[in-house]
Amino acid sequence: MRKVFASFLLSLFCLLWASPYEGGVSLVIIDAGHGGSDPGASAFGCDEKDLTLSIARALESELAGRGVETVMIRDDDRYISLEERCDEANSQNFDLSGYPVFVSLHINSAENPAAEGFEVYTRPEEHETAMLSQSSSDSLMLKYSDYTAGQLSCLSWRVSSRLAENICTEVAESLPELRMRGVKSENFWVLNGTWMPSVLVEAGFISNRSEAALMSTEDFQERLARAIADAVCRL
Repeated sequence: MRKVFASFLLSLFCLLWASPYEGGVSLVIIDAGHGGSDPGASAFGCDEKDLTLSIARALESELAGRGVETVMIRDDDRYISLEERCDEANSQNFDLSGYPVFVSLHINSAENPAAEGFEVYTRPEEHETAMLSQSSSDSLMLKYSDYTAGQLSCLSWRVSSRLAENICTEVAESLPELRMRGVKSENFWVLNGTWMPSVLVEAGFISNRSEAALMSTEDFQERLARAIADAVCRL
């Protein structure tokens, strides 16, 4: 009962207290899943690591064209551990008038070749994220100094959820040929290990022949990049 009451109070705080996640997104950290010795899922001559990198590059280009600052966790075919990805994201400097978001790009796979569709993950609401490291700048620490770890985690989750919903809305309009599976939650490492609002995109099923062929096209990658960029800019 105490845990439920504490959760209620935290949720109430997140609704009433001014959020540090205001002013718009000032940095998008783009994480192309897998890479190097880790190909991710593979099917029909396609590797997940290659598709995620192509989509990441398209997203970087789209955001740069809009004047949005970006950081690529990887911009070539190399292996980076999950811990290193989170450390790299958590160490980034950004314009403190806004806030950073983390977008991890992946491709789904299933034993059933008929499985299809697009989905976006956030971490579960009740799971707290990593906090700022001791190496964070004084100005960054000051910006978030009025909040407890639980409060920051709650506020970050709210922005993550809004971004995930935005992405699904934009993708449904831009890529109507994809079945929309919607927003889900899961304890993925990169979502729990990054302190800023974070989402993990599953762009489609590489195990589905039609979707594998679609995701391999430049047209798909550019349309998806525009949809994600639109979703970020709507925050």
